[in-house]
Amino acid sequence: MPGRDPEYSLVIAQAHQEAIPLFGPPGSETLTDVSTEHVNQAMRDSLPDLLDGFHGDERNVLLTLARMWHTASTGKFVTKDAAAEWAIPQLSGSDAMTLDHARRAYLGEVTDDWSSHGDAARELAGRMSENVINSL
Repeated sequence: MPGRDPEYSLVIAQAHQEAIPLFGPPGSETLTDVSTEHVNQAMRDSLPDLLDGFHGDERNVLLTLARMWHTASTGKFVTKDAAAEWAIPQLSGSDAMTLDHARRAYLGEVTDDWSSHGDAARELAGRMSENVINSL
């Protein structure tokens, strides 16, 4: 069944830009190029659902926001940990520490426990979503 999900646009745009086929022609020859405007709208449309799923998925939401902010600012897709490394120097001390905790949990360097970071993570998510919107 046909469906509408803004993430489809982002997946196709990233595959067009980054995918390496195991066989056959490169993705840039077989996938439609997704315009910057369409990518930006897809990120804008994805934000409410992403933020609604924050509780219980703090690490993933923060890292996805870092990826969105990076893509909105540079036009390039990168891994979650690379996006966090890019974003951390642009954040204040406590926000940078919270995002670094998410990055390190993603890499398996620390326990993915948000019981003592929940409020800081929620506040950071709000500020990072504003950064995404302001970069679009």
